[in-house]
Amino acid sequence: MEKKVAIIYFSATGNTEAMAEAVAIGAKKAGGKVLLAPVADVDPNVIGKEYDYILLGCSAWGIEIIEEEQMRPFCEKLKPYLKGKIMGIFGSCGWSRGAWLNSWYNELHFAGALFPAPPVLAYGYPDEEGQINCENLGNMVVSAAISHE
Repeated sequence: MEKKVAIIYFSATGNTEAMAEAVAIGAKKAGGKVLLAPVADVDPNVIGKEYDYILLGCSAWGIEIIEEEQMRPFCEKLKPYLKGKIMGIFGSCGWSRGAWLNSWYNELHFAGALFPAPPVLAYGYPDEEGQINCENLGNMVVSAAISHE
């Protein structure tokens, strides 16, 4: 059975987009059929209904929050579909310690999402280690999904 994986991201500078591309490599290596798209280009209802596994990426915004005009509304509309959904999250920032990623993780987990791996954080553009961590995230989510059945 085909594993439909949505990798949806918001990227202001291209850093989180680069992370999303690496996540997609890992998800494909694990056998996932991947949709890789900016959050502005997708409908949360379609993603929630039609995709088995969801990975979300967003850069830190303001004082450690997720972007509020596109990603925040997307997540709010996605929440009704999250019970039992296997997910992963990732993001980039310039200076923070990733508290916003932990808050986002808790919010999605409270909505019912299951996380086989912790969030992945990169400072600025993901270096080689960051790229590997992103690939591993994509691989772990799809691999966990396959063994979860």
